[in-house]
Amino acid sequence: MSVKYIFPNEILEIIFNFCDVYTLYQLSIVCRQFNSVACATLNKKSQHLFVSITNQKRKKFYERCKPLLSSYNSIFSTYYNWISAGYKESNIYKEEKEIYTDYDTSNKCLQMTKNTIWFCGHYFLAYNRAKNGTIKKDEKIVGNNNTFIKSIAVCDDYIISGDVYGIIKHWRIESKKNKRNDLKYSVIHNVHKEIDVIDATSQHIIIGSDDLIKILKYTDDKNGCTEEKQIFCGVDVEQPEDDEIHIKSISFDPIGTKFAASFYDYNKSSTSFLIYDIEKNYHVMDEKFGEDCHQLLWEDPQTILMCFEYSIKKMDMRTSEVVRTWDSSKYGLSMCCSSDDRYTFVTGFTKIVLWDQRQSDAIQTYTIEHDDDKGICALEFDNTHIYVVKSDDLYELDFTGRHHFDCKEIKKLFGNFY
Repeated sequence: MSVKYIFPNEILEIIFNFCDVYTLYQLSIVCRQFNSVACATLNKKSQHLFVSITNQKRKKFYERCKPLLSSYNSIFSTYYNWISAGYKESNIYKEEKEIYTDYDTSNKCLQMTKNTIWFCGHYFLAYNRAKNGTIKKDEKIVGNNNTFIKSIAVCDDYIISGDVYGIIKHWRIESKKNKRNDLKYSVIHNVHKEIDVIDATSQHIIIGSDDLIKILKYTDDKNGCTEEKQIFCGVDVEQPEDDEIHIKSISFDPIGTKFAASFYDYNKSSTSFLIYDIEKNYHVMDEKFGEDCHQLLWEDPQTILMCFEYSIKKMDMRTSEVVRTWDSSKYGLSMCCSSDDRYTFVTGFTKIVLWDQRQSDAIQTYTIEHDDDKGICALEFDNTHIYVVKSDDLYELDFTGRHHFDCKEIKKLFGNFY
């Protein structure tokens, strides 16, 4: 009497987590039962794990990556495209004529929400995304143009903006039957000073203007905001105006009780790095760096990424020390960055650079073929796409295509798993 040994699903899960795809393929040849369960596990996991280049699990990122990859087949294709720089570039929006403005947008002029890409150049626009994540060019959502917005922030499921006139607005998409979507806004406050950068939670809004940070208590659109505190150049006392000191970036922590900010002193060629606790009303940290920090990303309560011109630094808030530095000088300037809040981040200016925090060197670089004389001022990405703003133009890099490699050769190697 023969005896069949069947792997329990729990054991298969453990094996799956510690084996690469080729090993799983070899095991599947030996055991039909394993093959059946492993294939089901691969497809099941692909529905809720981003096991492409980002390997992201956080709920926030899951919501952000609305278009799910339907099978491991698709996941492998996308992973291959990221590594080999196989992507389709599309110019989603191009400014029809050169428009002179006396202001520049910040690196927070591009935001990605669940189903929408928002960006501001001379105009403020939004685009819907298809199920596979690709922007629907024919579904541009247009609101009040000529808004002169410099910075935008995602707050819950809506957008908060700050413009050159100091006006803070709450934006939403309004859908009506038999009519196209439209952008509507409510004015919630006026700080009477040009807003360079803005960030928001459901409780607070922080704005940066030259050498000044204002902390505002946000109640609702009807009651607007009340100004709670002002911070000048990283200290609590008001200082004389100094046109050589400018705030470059601000970022709330994921909990929403602290924020980080960076100021650059052009006279001293140094960056002041500030962390402030709103609830306790005091400075947690005030450090100096000898480089120009263009953007801060608060990835989790313990970690902040700092994008300098020729390096990226990672700070551990538990020790207040820089625990990792990546040299980005050989890729040119780095003026903006975006992270998946786990292992992967991208930086950009003359080219887009993909980094894995577990490695010292960059994984891959990508270029925008058009308008190379213009630098990248903002970028966002998920597991299938990168979105880029250059000047007032919006570009999309799509990594979901299957025409970049020889499917027959890969099928030979991976068999049933491809």
